[in-house]
Amino acid sequence: MSSTTSQKFRDFTSEPLKDKELNEVPGLGSKLASNLEQSGITKAYELLGIYLTLLKNKEYFELWIRDNAGANRHQAKQCAESIDAFCSQFL
Repeated sequence: MSSTTSQKFRDFTSEPLKDKELNEVPGLGSKLASNLEQSGITKAYELLGIYLTLLKNKEYFELWIRDNAGANRHQAKQCAESIDAFCSQFL
């Protein structure tokens, strides 16, 4: 893992998801989390489910985050990379 990763990324990928909130996912702030909550996604583990449903395809997941949360490319990439890193660590 790069030494340039954020503390939020390190925190997110260092422990099981349990009941982590959406705004704890790197790339997602309160506005994007609110957008997802309006769509029925309320927890980080639900995002993991979407990622797994998309067969762990980061590109498709980034597009999904952009379409469903209103994320920009950078935010979507951060989110996808953190979910992927979590999978590598725990699944």
